[in-house]
Amino acid sequence: MNLLLKKVLQKQLDESLLFTPCLGINVTLQDEKYGFWTGSSGFLEPQKRTPMPIEGQFYIYSITKTFTAVCLLQMVQNGELSLEDPIIDWLPNLPLPRSVTIRRLLNHTSGVPNYSIATYMPAVAASPSLPWSYHKFLELTCTGKLDFEPGASFNYSNTGYMLLLKLIETISKDTFSNTLRSQIFQPLELQKTYVAQDIDKRTLVPGFCRYLNSNRLIENVIPKYHPGWCTTGVIVSTTHEIIQFYEDLFSHKLLKPEQLIEMCQYVSIGQNTSPFFNKPGYGLGLMIDLESNYGEQFGHGGDGPGYNTWVMHLPNFQGHKLTMAVFCNTSMGSHPFNLINDLLFILSNV
Repeated sequence: MNLLLKKVLQKQLDESLLFTPCLGINVTLQDEKYGFWTGSSGFLEPQKRTPMPIEGQFYIYSITKTFTAVCLLQMVQNGELSLEDPIIDWLPNLPLPRSVTIRRLLNHTSGVPNYSIATYMPAVAASPSLPWSYHKFLELTCTGKLDFEPGASFNYSNTGYMLLLKLIETISKDTFSNTLRSQIFQPLELQKTYVAQDIDKRTLVPGFCRYLNSNRLIENVIPKYHPGWCTTGVIVSTTHEIIQFYEDLFSHKLLKPEQLIEMCQYVSIGQNTSPFFNKPGYGLGLMIDLESNYGEQFGHGGDGPGYNTWVMHLPNFQGHKLTMAVFCNTSMGSHPFNLINDLLFILSNV
């Protein structure tokens, strides 16, 4: 990317951040026409106002679901399982009907209740360093009662991806962390990407929110938040490496064409609640909108204590492909879509 365009993008990022409820931000984009750019803006922490570095490591939260789906689709193409397998064929002690299949868990049409129940966030706030066990999550969510008949509707379910993590470990006979390392991280040579398994030891950038203390004061929660509260599994990565992962995914370096086609088969998620989307849907670990303002859009967001993350792949942005990742070091409640639109507007008018 030429120096002038980089300066224009950086100027826009600095201006847009002023209107975004976020302390600091990392952005990386890969544009087939204009090239690669990575930038940062804002601050690492509020006291000394240290400038936000480039290439910080964050919990990517639910972007992890794309990795989970890729891992399972690799197992499908290796003949180890079928998307139509009932989950109880692999995890037989679950009180679930045979209509709860791997596919329906992947696209959130299984009816399995989400673990974001009334007691979850108060428990996280009360004991952020001591997560519930897998069996505690099961007791509260997998009681035999479903939200709806499997396949009849859509409801985002972290519990479903918790079960898919256990499925991966059952099939691979190894941990989720080791399996993703051998199947995805190492083949792509992702050096700063790994599955978080314990409280961070000053590897990640500070991440700020208000809801993990009784006084609702803004604080860096990363030194006390245990990623085990995300029983879906949570990956640590950078905007640069997430861009590489998505670029390689859509270049068939991880999945054969038939598996990528399966991944992109989507269901409607119902009412559109954001002007960023026109016809939102969900595939297998992918948020999808085939009629967005920028053409076909594939990606995922993540949100949790301390961070808000977003990645999107546009196969035909102004006649060429573009992939962008935006990571914020603040819990915001919604993704920074206006900031993303601002940067895309710059690229639309080069």
